[in-house]
Amino acid sequence: MTAMKRITVACVVLAGCITMFSGCRKDKTEVPRDPDSLAVKEDRKPFHTSDPMTGKTPAATVSSDKLKLHFFGWGEDKDFTFHLTFPKDKEYERVFVTYTMTSVLEGPSSWDNTTMLFVRNKADGQWYELTRAFTPYGNSFGSDWYKTFWIDVSEYASMLKGDTEFRLYYGGFDATDTRSHAVKLDFKFYGEKPSKKVIWTAKVYDSSRDGNSGYRAWSYGVKGHDIEDSSRMGKREFTLPAEVKSVLMKVSVSGHGHDLGRFTERTGYVTKNAAEFDENTYTVVINGTPQKTTGRIFYSNRNNYPQAGTYYYDRANWAPGNPLNVQYWTITPPADSRQLSIDLNLEKFESQFDDPKAEGCAQYIVEVDLFGYGK
Repeated sequence: MTAMKRITVACVVLAGCITMFSGCRKDKTEVPRDPDSLAVKEDRKPFHTSDPMTGKTPAATVSSDKLKLHFFGWGEDKDFTFHLTFPKDKEYERVFVTYTMTSVLEGPSSWDNTTMLFVRNKADGQWYELTRAFTPYGNSFGSDWYKTFWIDVSEYASMLKGDTEFRLYYGGFDATDTRSHAVKLDFKFYGEKPSKKVIWTAKVYDSSRDGNSGYRAWSYGVKGHDIEDSSRMGKREFTLPAEVKSVLMKVSVSGHGHDLGRFTERTGYVTKNAAEFDENTYTVVINGTPQKTTGRIFYSNRNNYPQAGTYYYDRANWAPGNPLNVQYWTITPPADSRQLSIDLNLEKFESQFDDPKAEGCAQYIVEVDLFGYGK
């Protein structure tokens, strides 16, 4: 049965008008017109390690309790669920979630495990991944340790109204009676009316719901279980409302496993434990046309903060003790049609395993969302 908990909410609404801010993401004022560049990767930070809104007072703040992270079980129905209550009839320019990694009792657990936070969109009943983060190697930290990150979740503002339901997934078995990871969430709302308003949302890919590896992910390169199959990362088609003038695509991909299979199009390349420790790229195909810029699934950890374990090894879009390296793309709808097809293509790979659920099999956790903006 799904664990349910009502979270104590601290909500403070302040009067007064707050103007536009510096230090946040920059909204694009020009849209590409090249038919081969309908999708352009944004230069936007996936998270901040210091407060990007320093000196600005939030118009409202909503906070969770400290949430203990332990294995809740496989499948969506086993996720830990909780509720927060947000201002119901307000609009804001920016929304940040302050994501604080911490612990309970003597300190954090030992391992770097995947944590996923989902919010339920009351408009369509779908669950959207608000953020993904990875716990640190925590056995060298004490009870007073914590690490805070600031994540811009402004696109989800319409989902954060009134009584709102969340799901929390933790993919580790390392919590004990004396040590476990925990997270505390503080949602901070800034400004009054958004300069760009999301009027349409849709999901492109959701491996957490439809995974085939046993770990909320899609296996990679296993014969008969192609990750590019139509049931996984195949082409998706959408009809855009007439009011949508531009689309933002949020790509959340993290690689896992230690597969010594073969990248079939890389001559002489020696695989480095795919998919966690090996780089990859993806091509964005819009309405059948491959875009000029490719996305990269790899992340340098040379500047990661000290902890136990192999925290300094580069990984497939993530670092122990950090949020996911999310990527954002601006998509210009075709001028002559409201039909939009999207397909993300990974490099070709042959796994060393025959079973998509084999221990160590290469796999990717994939969540891709679309946000449509009005004029």
